[in-house]
Amino acid sequence: MFRKLTLLAVMSLNVLHLGATWADGPSNTRVSAVLATMAEGVGDLSFATPEWVAAAQEALTAAVAKHADGLKDLGEFTLCEVAHNPPAYLHAGAKLAWYVKFDGSKVEAHTGELSADQCDLKIEGDHSIMSNLGRIQYHGNDPTVVAKAQARLGKLSRWEISGSMPDHPVLRAVLRSLHDTMAVRTLPRFVWMSPEWVETARRLLSARAEEFADGIEDVEYLFNEVFTDPPAFAFPGGEDSGFWVHCSHGEITVGYGRSPAELGTPDYMNELLYTPIVPVGRTVNAAMTDDDKAGQGAYSAAALAGIDLGPGKTVGAQMPPGLGRVFGNLHDDLSLRSSGELPSDYDKSVRKEWATPYEFDRDPGYDASWLLYDKFDIYGNPR
Repeated sequence: MFRKLTLLAVMSLNVLHLGATWADGPSNTRVSAVLATMAEGVGDLSFATPEWVAAAQEALTAAVAKHADGLKDLGEFTLCEVAHNPPAYLHAGAKLAWYVKFDGSKVEAHTGELSADQCDLKIEGDHSIMSNLGRIQYHGNDPTVVAKAQARLGKLSRWEISGSMPDHPVLRAVLRSLHDTMAVRTLPRFVWMSPEWVETARRLLSARAEEFADGIEDVEYLFNEVFTDPPAFAFPGGEDSGFWVHCSHGEITVGYGRSPAELGTPDYMNELLYTPIVPVGRTVNAAMTDDDKAGQGAYSAAALAGIDLGPGKTVGAQMPPGLGRVFGNLHDDLSLRSSGELPSDYDKSVRKEWATPYEFDRDPGYDASWLLYDKFDIYGNPR
């Protein structure tokens, strides 16, 4: 029988049909409902961090002030959300949590986890999935497409839920206002080099191209990075991953995969295997500790040295300085927005040099079972 689980939460205040038949295809070949309903921009705060909770408190205070009369009969209500497997650069451990307490028209948001008996509703899931759910906006979007995006993401995490949401329309309005306000601030977390990850690169580079327009007016340059043999749970069609950037006299185009043949030979081309590179590819260098750097060195020595990483088709015409400013801090900016799974979590044939997690890439308490990529690909299709 069709099994339906209704999930009510700040990061998803509508209905998540975890067994629904909605399914996105690879977003390089069809429109992604997730991208279509996400807030503009690329966010600036990681979900459930102290900075995020402080911003949520401001949003809640404003929303509650607007609806104070309608909340007088609410009584007490407490919601706690626990996000497992936060990004390693935060050095936050194996989970982040926050909670919000309502007492009529009073509201307080705090970091930390409450026990189930201290909450009216407690929800636990994977941090990357909760982050992406938190990016979806209700206002201005077709509710059918919003439900489709939520259904796809909802299938990708294991959920632990206790308690329920009261049937109080003003409370729901306040939480929906909070959700849409924080959607703009929350960092997405996509699988490294996936089509939706490339959309983040596109937004970052396009914005910086406008900022540094004067330096690229006369630049003609084609950049391409390709990563072969990527994991099937993220690239079910077996296609190579990667992205390309074409700067043509001030106009920036960013695409997924290999650059089109009609653009000619790339000025810079790097082609490598996906699996051994991903832990290094998503480091946030600015946040690395000395231990992180030592761990990355140890990983590189064991996993990369003396191993054929791929076809090795690398050409490297120097990037013009103006375009270099556009690329700027792109590595770290994208790593902030990358999820933490390894191909070896869901493919036991990965060789040991590429399967051992390192602390520079993710916390020792990382629990791969919070993601269900053994059952579904990232588009929500059964594997």
